[in-house]
Amino acid sequence: MKPIFRSLVSISLAIATFTLMSCSGSIPSSKKEIMDRFVAGKLPAKYAPAAFFVHFANDQKVGEAAVQAHLDYFHEINPDILKVQFEQFAPRIRELEVRDDWMPEDYYRPTVEIIKRLQEEAGADTYVLPTVYSTFQVTTQSLGRRIIQAATEQPEAFKSVLECYTRALIWFVKECKAVGIEGFYMPTQGGETKFYEVPGFYETFIRPYDLAVMNECCKDTKMNILHICDWEGTYDDLKRFADYPGQIVNTPMTVDGKPFSLADAVNLFGRPVLGGFNRQTEILSAPAETIAEMTRKILDEGPAGKIMIGADCTVSSAPHENLQAAVSTAHGTK
Repeated sequence: MKPIFRSLVSISLAIATFTLMSCSGSIPSSKKEIMDRFVAGKLPAKYAPAAFFVHFANDQKVGEAAVQAHLDYFHEINPDILKVQFEQFAPRIRELEVRDDWMPEDYYRPTVEIIKRLQEEAGADTYVLPTVYSTFQVTTQSLGRRIIQAATEQPEAFKSVLECYTRALIWFVKECKAVGIEGFYMPTQGGETKFYEVPGFYETFIRPYDLAVMNECCKDTKMNILHICDWEGTYDDLKRFADYPGQIVNTPMTVDGKPFSLADAVNLFGRPVLGGFNRQTEILSAPAETIAEMTRKILDEGPAGKIMIGADCTVSSAPHENLQAAVSTAHGTK
């Protein structure tokens, strides 16, 4: 067989094999490819990706113990991404005065080391997605209930604190990408109705810093999840977040006192969505069989091919058998 003809035959066989796999609806063996095809709208209907997130025990938040806790959970629950918790808290501050020794740019190096290890262990086949708290969330760790007072009485000093945290978070994101990270889990807070008492609070103190961090997360990466977090309060409108970056969106289940469905989220954001389960209800206490039934119903009633099964936030107290039931049902194996 001549070399050129042999090459043409090889190419034809490769194309035929790919076509056969596509027609038969085969599921990729790589979790990265599963997620890539999901975002592209090319994942077979018999499989939906899934992931639930938990916080680990206090003795599993740093160092090798944190690495092992993440890996153990990942192998037990079998989610389609490995999301890394963000457990390194910012120091409490008394005065709105930024000092060089208060938060150095490389403050989050210990967390980067955890992420580096997880990337080494799982990153070849799976997207390892570090959580990156928003600037506002980190500032809340430092100032607590003084946020409103600071924004009202010392807005310029408050901005200086926000800028300091933003620099540290951007350093963190860049270092994660340097060790091979290809995406992030990006929460936002601060747009809740309870902050409306400060005119322009979201526009002045939230959005610019959100976008600075998130745009860095999405630069030269492939798989980012936008999480609109209602842990601290409720929202009356999500339209202000419609232009936030991220390939997948995770939203609250209630907006302006009314249900906000996965279909509503797809219609508003024009992207695949993560969710379906309320973190505070059945996932915590219902039998695993009920969770499996609920998973099937969520997928049957939601936008076809657009749903990644999960919850609206972390589900740390949920029985692992419930999480396994939801994931395996989404994967079409239960």
